Amino acid sequence: MSAPSPTSAAPRCPFVQGVAFDPFLPEQAGEPYSWLEAARESRPVFYWPQHDLWCVTRYDDINAIMRDPANFSNRKTINFQNMSDEFAAAFPEGRPDRVLVTLDPPEHGRLRRLAQAAFSPKLIESHRLQVRATCQALLAEFETGGQGDLVAGYADRLPVQIITQLIGAPPERASFFRQWALDRLIMLKGAPDFSASEREALIARAIEFNRWLADFVEERRDRPCDDMASALVHARTAEGDSALTIQEILGLIATIVSAGSTSTAHLIAMMFRELLTNRDQWEELIHDRSLVKNAIEETLRIRTPVHGVLRTTTREVEIRGVTIPAEADVYLYYASAQRDTDIFVDPDRFDIHRHDVARHMAFGRFVHVCLGASLARLEAEETLNAFLDRLPQLSLVEDQRSEWTPNILSPGLKALLVRW
Repeated sequence: MSAPSPTSAAPRCPFVQGVAFDPFLPEQAGEPYSWLEAARESRPVFYWPQHDLWCVTRYDDINAIMRDPANFSNRKTINFQNMSDEFAAAFPEGRPDRVLVTLDPPEHGRLRRLAQAAFSPKLIESHRLQVRATCQALLAEFETGGQGDLVAGYADRLPVQIITQLIGAPPERASFFRQWALDRLIMLKGAPDFSASEREALIARAIEFNRWLADFVEERRDRPCDDMASALVHARTAEGDSALTIQEILGLIATIVSAGSTSTAHLIAMMFRELLTNRDQWEELIHDRSLVKNAIEETLRIRTPVHGVLRTTTREVEIRGVTIPAEADVYLYYASAQRDTDIFVDPDRFDIHRHDVARHMAFGRFVHVCLGASLARLEAEETLNAFLDRLPQLSLVEDQRSEWTPNILSPGLKALLVRW
């Protein structure tokens, strides 16, 4: 008789009040925390058969895995699924999911060093006035009424406008970039399945995006400007050769557009939701702006815009007595780790005075820290200060229902109604 497979005996996520874990359900998409708490307590490593994922929920385990790229590879961190041969053929330079975050050392180090030059904290800080002006302009449009949807009217618009400016693309391309960012999330493993007609539409838009981007890169090769795209295209090795291949340039820009649009938009929306729900802390910020940065970090901890990341085992491993086979997809649940009671005091409480907040891992850790972390923090800081200055009376519309875009990687709040 053959031995049972590792998945057949693997623990599953506990039920909560008789309900199974399924973050694609509307009531769980943005609020999986009860199930994750139950898992941390009794089954900190569990198998999710619907998506063939091994989920890790404890902070220390996730931290150890991120330190260990030899046994837990990044190669499928961005993993497009359900895509046809036609989709692959649209990218002759290579699959668009082979990008910086899917590389392991030493290849990752070379590309990271080149990309980091465009995202150093010092360089990002040099764009503060530009970011501030964009925040102020969007807020001026948003505040014309006495009530509005902060997601559609502001949070979804700001990050993609900033990214468009930094890359050097025409302003009218912002909505085009936003659609690509949304499509990219839908195509990743960890998003709900989609129909054949939806797949065809996604493929058509991906082809259009890639063709435009390739033409834009060639334009910057011939006519460089003072922008991020030109810096990447004209990066040179010590010998004077092109430092990046065309595939690497396209992949970096596509990733910057995607990650810099959706995750920062989610951060901004959740920042306001938490602060306006905890009204006393909003009022405190009005009078003490020294707390703004910590309020952003606390949002990143308690409402991380990226709920987790994928790793792939390179050999059979064991975590807390659970055997995970080689070539298995392992999901590192940041959203769980950042509410781990072994690490954070009273972790379900939003607290802008929290002293242990710096231990969050919302932007990753070690070699795979998010390139755009400084930019996301800058956008959130300028946004929060602008709203505190101009709309201190801002409040949530009462009795609104929170609805989420289901996605295990980065669920987004569909709307946040506010009044002033």
